[in-house]
Amino acid sequence: MRIVYATPYYVPELKFGGPPRKIHSLAAGIAARGHSIHVLTFASNKRSSTESRSVDSVTVENLRWVGRGIKQMPLDRRIIRKAIGATDLVHAFGIYNLLSPISARCARGTRTPFILEPLGMYPPRAAHQLGKEAYNRILTKSMMRHASAVIAASETEAVDLAKIADPEKIVRRRNGVDIKSFEQLPNGDHLKQIWRISAREQVILYIGRISPIKNLEQLILAFVEAKLSDARLVLVGPLTEPAYETQLRQLIASRRLNNRVTFAGPLYEGNRSAALGIADLFVLPSVNESFGNAAGEAVAAGVPVLLTNTCGIAPIIHRRAGLAVPLGVESLAEGLRVMLDPQRRGQFMANPEAVKRDLSWDEPVQQTITLYERIVRENAETLKR
Repeated sequence: MRIVYATPYYVPELKFGGPPRKIHSLAAGIAARGHSIHVLTFASNKRSSTESRSVDSVTVENLRWVGRGIKQMPLDRRIIRKAIGATDLVHAFGIYNLLSPISARCARGTRTPFILEPLGMYPPRAAHQLGKEAYNRILTKSMMRHASAVIAASETEAVDLAKIADPEKIVRRRNGVDIKSFEQLPNGDHLKQIWRISAREQVILYIGRISPIKNLEQLILAFVEAKLSDARLVLVGPLTEPAYETQLRQLIASRRLNNRVTFAGPLYEGNRSAALGIADLFVLPSVNESFGNAAGEAVAAGVPVLLTNTCGIAPIIHRRAGLAVPLGVESLAEGLRVMLDPQRRGQFMANPEAVKRDLSWDEPVQQTITLYERIVRENAETLKR
């Protein structure tokens, strides 16, 4: 099969968090099974880039764009139409970017089947909710109405999507984790030196965007409430939302935590793995996560996990490789106490090796290929009528 991926970000754009890695892992897995993947994307720091390259047998083509941040509009519509006209299926990722609706319209024009994967972006949360609600009424609803399938990464996301999409079109397909890449973790002693972490301190690690949806203010308050001695909270991720960063720093200062909470900034590849290597506990306290790949990567690295039960990955991890708790300062605080106590956390670490097997990419890649084949076959039958 020939498949076009339309996505606003792709590797090596790792500053956008987990989605670029996830989309590439899926594409590379499908390409390794003999299918052709052509990715249409943007270079966030080069508006005029039209570079084309091959990454793990996946063809990646940059489109020129205008806009701000990730609110980009592609300028190369003829390139999009040409690519879609020569493919069997279009798979678009994300909602709040004009590449998805433009690709959907081009697919309709060429009678090419179209799949939408919202990446947990619906319903609108955090900033600009009114604008996102208007966008959803005008564009998202239309995309979902004309899509052959809408992919949800978890049951929680499927429930959300059922509010705007035909439930019969919603396909549950979890994300995966590249388990092998976490088998040998690099030494993280240099990070302990940079962050001035002493040998006696336990490291509580968060990796992800520094954003309100991640609920980091409750994590910080829970860190205070837990009254942990000799523990350091390390927040890894790009500081791209100044107002929220200021709010967190003010909270840290008011609770006199400047020497116990570290903003580490973004870490990539080896340093990201090294951070997992020095962690005693990984925490994902999000208000909502369609899945939560960072928690899965922590499991792959052998790190106990504490997460909120609003994360799609929570049922896979809970009482097998970590603890899932309700949102709230008290529940997170108790979770910190439990998971940092070697004797108490054992009951929640029943079978991390089985979780690793459950999180590999093999199943979601094959499920996606099967979905593609069904949709392409049904579209061919429709065109014959």
